[in-house]
Amino acid sequence: MEATFRKIHRTVGLYLAVFLVIQAVTGLFIALATLLGTPPSTLWLAILAGIHHDWNPVGSAYRILLGALVAGQALGGLVIYLLMWSRLHKS
Repeated sequence: MEATFRKIHRTVGLYLAVFLVIQAVTGLFIALATLLGTPPSTLWLAILAGIHHDWNPVGSAYRILLGALVAGQALGGLVIYLLMWSRLHKS
């Protein structure tokens, strides 16, 4: 059971990482542009904002799903840790 759980956790994590990187990088550049005083109407900033927090309602559904999957990964990691801990402390 633990091996299957680890495999699912690893596979979901690999796919999830791609979307987390997209959110992190776009958010980073939006924050940097804001600090530097770049006008929000700048084309590249508008594109980044569109990727990061627009295209509603699809974008909202995407961010809800992404957040739920991140929370699931955290809980899955905790379960894997507890399974490993109990296996190691049985001996």
